[in-house]
Order: sequence, then structure tokens, then C-alpha cells
Amino acid sequence: MNISATVCEYNPYHNGHKYLADCAKSGGDDYFVGIMSGNVVQRGEFAVADKFLRARAAVLSGVDLIIELPCVYSLSSAEGFAYGAVKTLDLCGCIDKLYFGAECEDTALLMKTSEAVSSCRVYERIKELSSSGYSHPRAVHTAVREIYSDDCADVLSMPNNTLGVEYIRALSKISSRITPCAVLRKGAGHDADTACGEYASASFVRQKILSGDTAYREYIPKTVCDIIDKSIESGVCPARLQNNQRGLLQTLRTLTPETLREINGVGEGLENRLYKAFREYSAIDEVIQSVKCKRYTYARLCRVIMCAYLGITKRLAATQPQYIRVLSMNKRGIDVLRAINEKSSLPVIISPAKDKGKLTDAGKELFDLECRVTDLYGLFTPTVQKCGKDYTQGIF
Repeated sequence: MNISATVCEYNPYHNGHKYLADCAKSGGDDYFVGIMSGNVVQRGEFAVADKFLRARAAVLSGVDLIIELPCVYSLSSAEGFAYGAVKTLDLCGCIDKLYFGAECEDTALLMKTSEAVSSCRVYERIKELSSSGYSHPRAVHTAVREIYSDDCADVLSMPNNTLGVEYIRALSKISSRITPCAVLRKGAGHDADTACGEYASASFVRQKILSGDTAYREYIPKTVCDIIDKSIESGVCPARLQNNQRGLLQTLRTLTPETLREINGVGEGLENRLYKAFREYSAIDEVIQSVKCKRYTYARLCRVIMCAYLGITKRLAATQPQYIRVLSMNKRGIDVLRAINEKSSLPVIISPAKDKGKLTDAGKELFDLECRVTDLYGLFTPTVQKCGKDYTQGIF
């Protein structure tokens, strides 16, 4: 069995994602696995459609098995996001290759850049630049250019390249046998606000869905289109913060500076600025704009605020992967699941009611957090959803 994988959010699954899956299979791999963010994504937002719908759409469009990336990783920095995903895939025990889209398809150059970012000299320079007010991305880019080379620094100027470098760093850190494989991103760029032929960025497609513009159908596979259309009609999509902003602020206003200090991503007095902003402003965007600075970018603050709302502390975020949660699979995915069951040291969760007993105390804590996230997610959809979906939703 040749099994390849990708780290994904599929928010939503679009033609570019299908292209990546097709590249993996055309390269001789027999099976393709996705480890996918659940109901919250790395941008610090709720996914436009819930994890069960997105996993189903992916399996109907070329992915054989979808497993869940726990929210403690999906709401981390690029480094934490990549590490949690790569470590989980490595612990599956049967993954051979990791595919990812990038603006640079030269995997060797990406590996060279990974070595640069990981070097002690660059690390010390990043600390110096950060202490002088540089944002972390700018500090990394500047340090690599100064100490290593322009070509490595240029790699880091593109968002998908940066994430690819973090995947490679994570693979190296855990001495994984998984081989990184970069695929040149096709069509529209990351976060591009225009389409390119049949390809559009996920953010462009999301904006069409959120605004009620049916033009999103041009950029996603027909099977995904049907799922999105039906979920919109039934009121379970799209989720957005504005649907329950008061409830979000209500929770945030109950937090103290002492509580906020323990939240993942909070440091250097940010807890006091957030505490004041939560009590002063009536909209989350106003809170972010009032606190945003060079060191704390908009995206980083979105993640911090979502972590605060969900109760994701630094201790929880440091937890190692505890289980493999299956969200969706096809008949081919069953073969992969058998291989995982044979080779993985982690328990596999298919039916939570039956399988939760396999978990350690740390595993149960992480899984209970995922259930809480799903229950809260149901307050941000057009129609309020019932609690307990992690236990009642069957595997597709």
C-alpha cells in the first residue's frame, strides 16, 4: 500500500483541492488521506460548514479517508498547526508521503529554507527582531534573508510556501519517515479576491457563499455543490460570528486577566488589553482593531479570541496527539483504516459512544473539548443546532 496524505481545512473543498488529490494519485499513490481541521480553522474562525459536511464532500470528491485535526492544533500558529497535523499522521504508522500546495514546487529549496528557519543563529536573530517590535512573520523573513540567502527569504514571502516549510520542519523534528511533496498551486493565489479560470481561493469561495452569491458553484465540484446547496436550504450553513456575536461577547466578558493569561497565544500583557477591549467594544472586529499591533496581527488575535471563547489554554495546546478520529471514508478508506489499526499506537475513534473508553484522561479531555466546540458551533449557524452531534452523527 502506498498511502499519501495532506493537511487540509476544505473550507470548503474546491477545484484546487481536487487537483492536489488527483496529483497524488497520478503520482502512483494508491490511497489519499486528509487530516482536516474540525469546526474551527486556523484563521481563528468557525468553518463555513461543519466538519461532517466538509468531510463527506471531500470523500465524494477524491479523498479516501478524512481524520480530524483537533482544535488545539487548528487554532495554533502555523508551527503548532503543522506539528499537530504531521505528528498525528506520523502516528498513523502507514503514511508514506505528505502532499501540500505551494507557490514553489521545488521541494529541495523548501527543505533548505526549513533548515534556515530552524537554525540557532536565525532563532536568536528572530528573538532580537521580535523584541524590537517586528511581527513574527516579518522577523523570520528578515532573519533568514540576513543570515542565509535571498532565495530562502523569497520562499517565505508566500503563505503556502511558509506552511509547507513548517510541515517539513515538523517532519524533521520528529524524525518522520514521511516524504514531503510540494505541488505547484494552480490558478488563483492564496486569499485572492478574483478567480482564475475554474480555480478560486477558498476565501473567495467562502465570501460568495456568505454573501448568497451562487457563483461559488463554478469553483467547486458538483458533488460538493449539492451538499453546500442543501445545507444552506436546511439552515445549517453558513456559520458566521455575526449570528451569535452577543453570546460570544457574553462569554468573553466573564473572563478575568488571570484567566486570559492562561489562554493559548496570550503573553506580554495582552491579557490586560483584551480584558479592557472585551468590556469596551460591542463587536469582535472592533476588539481586534483596538488591540492589533505589529506583534499581534489580525489573524493571530482571531485565534487568541477563539481560544479564549472555547477555553483552550496553553496547557491544552501543548498536549500531544491522543487519538485518531475518523470523520468520513469510502470503501478504499476502509483499507487505510485497517492499516492504521494495525500499525498505530493511538486509539482510533469511529463511534465515540463505544470508543471513548479507549482514551487516556488526556485523550478524554481533548475529545470533550471537541464536543464542546461542536455544540457551540451550532449557535453560529443560521438555524440553532442541537447539542451532541459528535455522538449522534454517524460516519459517512
